[in-house]
Amino acid sequence: MTPTRIRPSAMNRLPPLAAVIGALMLGFTLQAAAPPETDARVREYSTLGRSVLEMAQTKKVDAAEVRKKVDRMLEISVLLAKDYAVRFPAGKKLVDTVVAAIPEMRKLSFAEIESEWHDLKHFDKPGNAVGIDLKAEENEHFTDPVHTIVHPLLVLKAAEDQAAKPSAENLQNIKEEMEEGIEQAEKMRTALSR
Repeated sequence: MTPTRIRPSAMNRLPPLAAVIGALMLGFTLQAAAPPETDARVREYSTLGRSVLEMAQTKKVDAAEVRKKVDRMLEISVLLAKDYAVRFPAGKKLVDTVVAAIPEMRKLSFAEIESEWHDLKHFDKPGNAVGIDLKAEENEHFTDPVHTIVHPLLVLKAAEDQAAKPSAENLQNIKEEMEEGIEQAEKMRTALSR
């Protein structure tokens, strides 16, 4: 049995395999890409976060430098959160509440920020509802913008605590909270890419 030969004229009508694969990949990339400003914001947030992580890992935490980095991360977080509220309008009241509370959060201790804002207990109090059941699994994504804001504030408090009284716990808190903040920013990038 002889194999079937494809005539040269038929082969000329087929696009090269590499071109087909390239076109498919480009289509997938364009469909899944976050807006350029979102990518740039998340990259900057992550870069700042990694520099804070490096301080904690080397045990050379400069609280003033952490404050500068956190201030910029908060600016970025607010922009990401506002974009999130546009993309997911049901979360607008939540985002607006958290953004407005940033000055107050700065005055709280690590434990208070963690309890009230990270663990969302603030929203359990009468009058603080935001129209979303934050305990429902399908609404968990609404907490991503909250945590992108809250984690840098927790990092700052841990850095200030480290400056006042150095401890392995403070260093661990800086590492854990910053890693979680970076993770939340990446989740925001994914959500804003849809």
